[in-house]
Amino acid sequence: MAKLKEMMDRYQIYLYSQKLKIKASYWFAIVLIVSVLIGALAFLINAKIGILLFAILLDLGFGIPYYLYFKNLDEIEKYWPEALRLIADTMKSGSSLDYALREASSADFGPLSKEFDEVIRRLEMGDTMAQSLDHMALRIESKIVRRTITLIQECLKTGAQLADVLEEIANDTKQMFRIKKERVTKTMLQVIFIFAAGAVIAPFIFGLTNVITQFLTTISSTAGVATAGALATATATQESLAFLLDIYLLIEVAAAAVIVSLMRQGKFTNAVVFFPIMVIISFIIYMVSQAVISGILIEAV
Repeated sequence: MAKLKEMMDRYQIYLYSQKLKIKASYWFAIVLIVSVLIGALAFLINAKIGILLFAILLDLGFGIPYYLYFKNLDEIEKYWPEALRLIADTMKSGSSLDYALREASSADFGPLSKEFDEVIRRLEMGDTMAQSLDHMALRIESKIVRRTITLIQECLKTGAQLADVLEEIANDTKQMFRIKKERVTKTMLQVIFIFAAGAVIAPFIFGLTNVITQFLTTISSTAGVATAGALATATATQESLAFLLDIYLLIEVAAAAVIVSLMRQGKFTNAVVFFPIMVIISFIIYMVSQAVISGILIEAV
């Protein structure tokens, strides 16, 4: 129960970061209801489209605030080394940390400049530097930023040379981002393979399996080699298999999207974007493969 409350509180931060002033529980309920209603209406027209729409709407509704928050976080981390270097250089020239933060907030550091603005605003309201930085750490769910803030607070307590510490952190952080970029480049082939296997090859095989089972059932019925009871059982089994293949395809594509995101970014936030793209491609291939193979088998017979 405590874990669930922690997750809801964290998701609430994601909503507030996107200016959505609504409780997380209400947001979950709205997304679920809308997804079920639209999916059910589409299901009445076509079962596959209904399942597809339900999965995509649920993914986008729950995942977009999460994705946008971490996209914003990536921007903050990208500018973090340059911001630290600017603060360090400003302090080395004899300025205070307060003045250095103002310089950083006026620079073009994207969303990070807004975070520095919030720190300055809290300082002007009467908060101490430690309190203002604590609030910044709460807003930014980044290990790099939080560790840096902890080091800044320790330097302020002990009177250590903060400018030198910030410069070292900036250099180490920049090197870490360089390693991340190298990982993205080196895993490109693996990502392409997983994407192709999950969104192209597997749907084609599933479509082939579905068509072959339908074809064998039809041939058995036409040739009269099976009894009426056996044909009814075979037809029911084939329909159940087709439905299970649809569900399994969704699960398989979702797993592939998560793996691709983990390999590219080291976290699954981008799976929110990869999943709708991959699932639409996979279902198109799934349907087209069935149509093409059915045509080939009909011509052969």
